Amino acid sequence: MRIGITDSGVGGLSVCAELEARLCRSPVREDIEVLYLNAAIEDHYAYNSMPDRLTKLRAFDRFLSSVQQNYQLDMLYIACNTLSILFEDPYFDHYRHIPIEGIVDTGVMKMCREFESDSNVTFVVFAAPTTIEEAVYGSRLREHGVPANHIIEQACPGLPDAISNDGSGQLAGKLLAGFITSAFEKMDHKPDHVLAYLGCTHYGYQAARFEAILDTLVEKATILNPNNGAVDQILSHVNMTAGSGKLKIEFVARYVIPGVVIESLSMYIGEKAPKTLSALVNATHFPELCGAL
Repeated sequence: MRIGITDSGVGGLSVCAELEARLCRSPVREDIEVLYLNAAIEDHYAYNSMPDRLTKLRAFDRFLSSVQQNYQLDMLYIACNTLSILFEDPYFDHYRHIPIEGIVDTGVMKMCREFESDSNVTFVVFAAPTTIEEAVYGSRLREHGVPANHIIEQACPGLPDAISNDGSGQLAGKLLAGFITSAFEKMDHKPDHVLAYLGCTHYGYQAARFEAILDTLVEKATILNPNNGAVDQILSHVNMTAGSGKLKIEFVARYVIPGVVIESLSMYIGEKAPKTLSALVNATHFPELCGAL
């Protein structure tokens, strides 16, 4: 079975790493090939850097067309909030016949379950600027009955790069302190229970830091990282009959991944997912991956 995982950068490797870990703990009979397909055009020019929505739609369409032409995937998982939201646009209706799923649906389902367990919870959605601008999480939570004053959406510009380029986490910690403070300033009441939704796959690498800061501000803080749910969704397409099938992982990108990114991510995923790390280190450079620019 050939599974594609894509993100606008390297954050989605956290999903790939968790998938590897799960399949190593519980090997399956069939051979699994995982292709991590980096949808970013350049290291410093991904979708949140693009000037408008139409530019993003066209860029992602070129990428999906290239993937369709060059790879024969059994399913594609969009492990990126920005791209997952964009894919809901009617612009992509011509891909609906292909098994493509996204992390936004995963996250919304998890938050709705939390609300059913605790109707007094205050949700704080931390995400990239494009994700916040689209306001998808807030609108879906309100549709599920969550009061508007129990939903805070906080953009975190620059945080993914800080995580990818600084394995120590110090830079990410400084940014996080500011973003969390900004989120609490938007609240009209002091909540007893805050659920912090990590609306970018990069953020899971710093989940413990999110929790540590929030624990100083509220009585109860819950971190919701949708990456584990993403792996559940991917594995729902796999025949989980136990066996000794082979697992192969390949990382494909249009540009050469900078050494500082590899060094930082090795600190997050190295021990947990050696095949994923090896795929990153030995990435396939495919300049045509994002189509004709």
